[in-house]
Amino acid sequence: MITTLIVLLTMAMITMTAGCGHGHRPGSAPVGTDVHAAPTHLRWSQFQGMSVPIADQGPARDNGSVATGYTRTPAGAALGAIQITIRMSLADDTHYPQIGQLLTAGPGRDAWAIARAQISIPGPIAAGAAPRLLGYRVSTWNPDRVVVAIYTRQTDRSLTANTATVVWTAGDWKLALPDPPDSAPVTAVATTPPDMVALAQP
Repeated sequence: MITTLIVLLTMAMITMTAGCGHGHRPGSAPVGTDVHAAPTHLRWSQFQGMSVPIADQGPARDNGSVATGYTRTPAGAALGAIQITIRMSLADDTHYPQIGQLLTAGPGRDAWAIARAQISIPGPIAAGAAPRLLGYRVSTWNPDRVVVAIYTRQTDRSLTANTATVVWTAGDWKLALPDPPDSAPVTAVATTPPDMVALAQP
């Protein structure tokens, strides 16, 4: 279990992704909910050498390590899943306890903290070595739990994906950490799906 959690933790440095949705059936969205609606006023920031998306749907607050404040919408959930996965994976040795405490939920939190304590991440990704986020697909939606498939182009031009599940807790989206993890953290894919919500970087 610890080995699997370490793979989850370090996927950003090795394959930096978040979600293909294998094993999940598409959820039925409530009337009026558009799971394909793109985030509005998209812009980009940096976290530990990785570009992370920001939009009207969140995050509303960022103290440099913890980013919070996402709308209770598919786009808000997707941005939360992306931001939290990247921050968990790349947080340095000083900031990861706060990120784990404030941005995650579920029975796997303690196991993740134990696994993370065994790894040292002293600084950001080297220039030019960061993967590039391409977009996401909401594979399961309801206002309390969302499964997001996030697609990433690696530096070797390959495509990868992984499943990130977020839950609405205490007024915000948090990354759900099951114990044990219920799926492989990283999956190679041949192409992105036609209904992917693209996140165009400058």
